[in-house]
Amino acid sequence: MLTVYGRKSSFNVQKVMWLIGELGLAHRHIELGGSYGGLNTPEFRAVNPHGRVPVVDDDGTIIWESHAVLRYLAASYGRGRFWSDDAAQRSLSDRWMDWSQTTLQPDFLMGVFWGYYRTPASQRDMAAKRCAAAGSIFD
Repeated sequence: MLTVYGRKSSFNVQKVMWLIGELGLAHRHIELGGSYGGLNTPEFRAVNPHGRVPVVDDDGTIIWESHAVLRYLAASYGRGRFWSDDAAQRSLSDRWMDWSQTTLQPDFLMGVFWGYYRTPASQRDMAAKRCAAAGSIFD
């Protein structure tokens, strides 16, 4: 059975769980990371030496890194709907996944989420946030 390791509050785990839901896959979910701990155990490090989630175990096939997991699930269970045999067509989703991971997510997490929503109003440095956003996706 497909097993997903990672806490539900993890953005990267949420991506995987969303696709699993879209595909209607039977699975079990094991909460790890954050307040659940468990990422530094020898057992977990044996499946992902980086000690990060998500990790998927599909009957012995271990996949880590959220976008690698998404591509694996789409290719294995979503052919024709979430996976194209045409490489040019597939590159459309690859581009957006990679852009979201390398550009959108860092700018959003550092510029908006942590810098604004997770910082008390009295401690927010809005001038610094505006400066950091200059030239980013938030212009």
